[in-house]
Amino acid sequence: MITAGIDAGLEYTKAVVMKDGVVAGKASGHSGGVNRPAAIEQIYNEALEAAAVKAGDVARVFATGKGKYDVSFADDKIAEVIAAAKSAKLQISEATTVIDAGADEIVVATLDGDKVHEFVQNQKCAAGLGLLLEGIAERFELSIEEINMLEGLPEVSVNDGCVVFAELDALSLLNRGVDVKEIAKAIVEACAWRASTTINDIYRPDKNCVVLMGGLALNGAFVRALERISGIKFVIHDDPVYGAAIGVAALAVL
Repeated sequence: MITAGIDAGLEYTKAVVMKDGVVAGKASGHSGGVNRPAAIEQIYNEALEAAAVKAGDVARVFATGKGKYDVSFADDKIAEVIAAAKSAKLQISEATTVIDAGADEIVVATLDGDKVHEFVQNQKCAAGLGLLLEGIAERFELSIEEINMLEGLPEVSVNDGCVVFAELDALSLLNRGVDVKEIAKAIVEACAWRASTTINDIYRPDKNCVVLMGGLALNGAFVRALERISGIKFVIHDDPVYGAAIGVAALAVL
């Protein structure tokens, strides 16, 4: 059976095509603004091409993400937490908690078998962590790879309660001549603290096997900082950015 899953995020859309439960093709790209529906369809077509199938071959298409209602051809729209939970259990059966950390949103859920036991989403001031890191990298002319390689505690700090204040603090430090890599480390540290706060919003987070997915799972510096702060050693599967898309593609199986 062939199914497809589309995770239409605020910044990036990810699409996967699955054949008999195995990913056969995938594609990702910018979600776009007012042209989001067209951008989503283009990315979906790229995933179909990668899987060497046609749209008519796909039994069902499920969508998730902030832009899921822009996927006009989807057979169903699935809440982000359900998509993340399904993906986590599909990829790592022992998963007890899943964290989906993307450009705009952090979702944390504890799992009871195949069901979501408890879940939380970031507070408003923790939104946009992925976008903040990407924006700082661009403004400071650092590559994402350079940020990924950052190690150790920063020598300076920025506000860890609000991403807007954190960015203002970063610009202030830049004007004072602080090294851009130290400022970037401070931003990463602040993002990790905000993410850890979201994890701790769970009444009893089960830390036995915590799956981390989403774009921030690819940021080595963020992952190392979050592991140090939270005391959790995360399980990160291959292609974590496609986590939610894989989840809804699996849910689309009849």
